[in-house]
Amino acid sequence: MVQIDVPAAFIASQFFLDIGKTVIKKHAAESDDAKPATYYKFLYRSLFFAGAVIAPAGIFLLAAYPGWEQIYWTRRVEFVVNNPVNSLIPALFVMFIVLGGYLGHVIGYRWIVTGKEKYLRPCYLGLLAAVALLVLSQYPSFIYLGTYDQYHNLNGQVRESMAHVWNNPHGFSISWIMVMCYFAVPLLWLIVKIRNEVKSCG
Repeated sequence: MVQIDVPAAFIASQFFLDIGKTVIKKHAAESDDAKPATYYKFLYRSLFFAGAVIAPAGIFLLAAYPGWEQIYWTRRVEFVVNNPVNSLIPALFVMFIVLGGYLGHVIGYRWIVTGKEKYLRPCYLGLLAAVALLVLSQYPSFIYLGTYDQYHNLNGQVRESMAHVWNNPHGFSISWIMVMCYFAVPLLWLIVKIRNEVKSCG
């Protein structure tokens, strides 16, 4: 969902820094550069995950299931073809995902190397909790699949007559599982890679 994907990039970048902070502090202490190679290594990971994992997954769901993907906040995403104003929404969506990953890295890295790492985990876990509360507050939007007008009963159809996401209308549940796998595999790969670096760092 749009409301999850943008903060997820920020959360992921800070999470990567958190599990790799031992390596980051060691290399920062050993280097005379303000931004040693480790800074750019973790920046690459954050931007790779934001731009090559979260953004494509989000855009796929936004294009295929626009109402559900933004939990029926606006009908504009359903009419983007030949509409320059509405077409900005997917473009801005990707931009903010990548920007979220970048800002999460910049802020988190600065906290680690300046001895303020205690702020890191509360920051990204607090944001995660806030996002979860936001989405849950929109119940039952995430269990119904359809258009903005259907969800808001603007065409006379009752909400309960909409398709449920687990009934696989238009291949939704299959698509969602594929997207989650696409998200999970790189995430696990990066976690394992960073943890191995921490172990080898001693």
